[in-house]
Amino acid sequence: MVYMQKGILKRASKLAMILFVALSFQSNAQDIVKVRNQNFTSYFSKTQHLPVLVVYTLTPELFNCSKQKGENGIHLDTDPQLPEFTALKDDYNNTAFDHAMMMSPEENTCDKDAYRESYYYTNVMPMPKDLYTSLWEKLHEKEKVKAKKFKKIKVFAGTVGRNWVIGASNNIIVPEYCWKVIYIPSTDEYLCYEFHNIEPYNPNDKLELHKVDINTIESLAGVHFVNGVISANYVTATPSSN
Repeated sequence: MVYMQKGILKRASKLAMILFVALSFQSNAQDIVKVRNQNFTSYFSKTQHLPVLVVYTLTPELFNCSKQKGENGIHLDTDPQLPEFTALKDDYNNTAFDHAMMMSPEENTCDKDAYRESYYYTNVMPMPKDLYTSLWEKLHEKEKVKAKKFKKIKVFAGTVGRNWVIGASNNIIVPEYCWKVIYIPSTDEYLCYEFHNIEPYNPNDKLELHKVDINTIESLAGVHFVNGVISANYVTATPSSN
């Protein structure tokens, strides 16, 4: 009975969170700004100071070059398209969270401008350090493997909910969940992953344990996918490349 009650409470809590997120997206759609950089498009929340969604198309040409063109010594930086809300250099200092890139800089090494842009805060969310350096990085590597195999994939990375707040001068929301969907156009296949952004780190955790179906992501994030195209009330039409 105790275990059953815990399961019911957990499901009820998640349902309440999903309803809260859906209502929040409806009321805050104007708060979310579309910022397009060379290799990724970010839907960035001005009040939360993080992207709720980053979309990009990955092909081997973006990272599989004979000589790395990404510059050394690049640091996290303000996005010049949204300077007022992405001047966040000091806000991750002395926190338990790392500045996790939604699209990895290592996926942009064949163009120095794209590489630099991947360090903009429109591509960054707060994530537990162990999660970022383990499973999230493994997922980036998986994306590159799939891009090499299938020549082209589309990737959607998002954040959901609110855990707590960090920031020295700006309030950066720490999301309760983060997720990623890899879409393979040639096979019409979705590879979907969900992470609880506040769970204690388990060194035995595996990427496959976080694999879910597309319906789970749609319910969690309040989005919808059709033929590799995402729709949500804060998403505006984008060119097919992004």
